[in-house]
Amino acid sequence: MSSRLHEENPQKLKTKLMDDYQDKKLDDLKNGKEIETCFGACYQFRTREKLQIGILKEKMVLNKILTDLKLIKGIGESKEEKLKKTGFETLDDLTSHPSFRKEATDLLEIVYNGDLSLLASAVSSRYSPSHPLQLYISCIPGTHNLLFMDIETLGLKNVPLILIGIAETTEKGLIINQYLIRNLKEENAVLDAFISHLDDDSVFVTFNGRSFDLPFIRSRMQFHGIKTKLGKPHLDLLHFSRRQWKSQLPNCRLQTLERHLFGVERDDDVPSSLVPDFYMSYLKTGNIGPLVPIIEHNKEDVITLARILSCLNQNLDV
Repeated sequence: MSSRLHEENPQKLKTKLMDDYQDKKLDDLKNGKEIETCFGACYQFRTREKLQIGILKEKMVLNKILTDLKLIKGIGESKEEKLKKTGFETLDDLTSHPSFRKEATDLLEIVYNGDLSLLASAVSSRYSPSHPLQLYISCIPGTHNLLFMDIETLGLKNVPLILIGIAETTEKGLIINQYLIRNLKEENAVLDAFISHLDDDSVFVTFNGRSFDLPFIRSRMQFHGIKTKLGKPHLDLLHFSRRQWKSQLPNCRLQTLERHLFGVERDDDVPSSLVPDFYMSYLKTGNIGPLVPIIEHNKEDVITLARILSCLNQNLDV
């Protein structure tokens, strides 16, 4: 089968996959098993990827934060320059300034307490979500709290999601968990499986997830009456990527970045626009063939997110 069959004719790819997998079940695929959640069963795939994410040392990050006086309301570029010329070079120095003492003291308390959520909120109040300082602060706790995530759905809104992929870091690389609905009744179980990965220190890492993935998940939780707060710090790598590479690449789509930055070319990948069609073919026939490229597509997406974040961190100004 041509590695470009999906580009030439995606329906031929689907037909070929259905022929290849006509006598197989999900249990025949590697690394998969049924799991139980508070809302019943769904299907989980767990795989590993040898990938280490490059981050800056905490000392460098703290120095970047502490020397940015613009984090204080009322201080812009020119004001910061004047303050530094008169000896107020850090936030610590500002604690003795008559006008900025209180705000500087309050912000330093957040910084030194290591409250990433409050610090991210403080940065967001002064800078755009794609400002490099958002990347800096994500380095403070290391990588253990990062949740690289991507979803596959039956459409753009008011329809079920069919797969959630989550990659988390370990000393040996990434662990990727993917939660699949085998039928439309398992969506709440998949949502519950996703929730099991969240804790107080979680940081979402997505690609256009601020506009799509997280709002979609919130909507589906509301539909099922699941109450969980998703107000975590969020690194949407689409916006960081545009800031870093938009003048160097044809566009900043995920697979364009993947190809140009890492030399990755996907074989027999299902286009995102056809994921609903492939999944519905599986539902109608029970043939798992059309699911295979959806699962692989999702896994590659979350791995690419980790690669992009590592690359962005390496390009930070220290």
